[in-house]
Amino acid sequence: MTTLIVILIIASFIFFFLEVFAPGGVLGLFGACALIAASVLAYDTMGFLGSISILVGGTLAAIALFFIQIKLLAKSRFGRTIQHKDQQQAQTSPVGRDDLIGKTGTALTTMAPSGRVKIANETFEAASNSGLIGKNATVEVARSEHLKLIVREI
Repeated sequence: MTTLIVILIIASFIFFFLEVFAPGGVLGLFGACALIAASVLAYDTMGFLGSISILVGGTLAAIALFFIQIKLLAKSRFGRTIQHKDQQQAQTSPVGRDDLIGKTGTALTTMAPSGRVKIANETFEAASNSGLIGKNATVEVARSEHLKLIVREI
């Protein structure tokens, strides 16, 4: 019986070790099940204290092994070969409609200071840079900021 307990403890550590290379939790779950099974079997042989000792000691040893493995793996040649080194650069493009700057349109709502405007047969969110603009007033696009046009009454 103690041989089976030792085999289950060793199997749990092997599963925990392999979890680093194949993350997803399945191997870690197998390792936890093997450790719990070893603890349950140890209860018959060693009693409650032996069972809890295996469970707590195995858990602490697995956590320590995990951090040691991560630390040493990063420094080893094998660890450097499996480490993901590719980087992605974020491609950002300015959001806005610079092609509308200087175009005229109509205020669809009273702008105090924000509202909606119609320019080139499209409706846009807009803000006034010249104070209150009444509904149906003629406006000109001064600039484009993010997703909003900045307009002035003409």
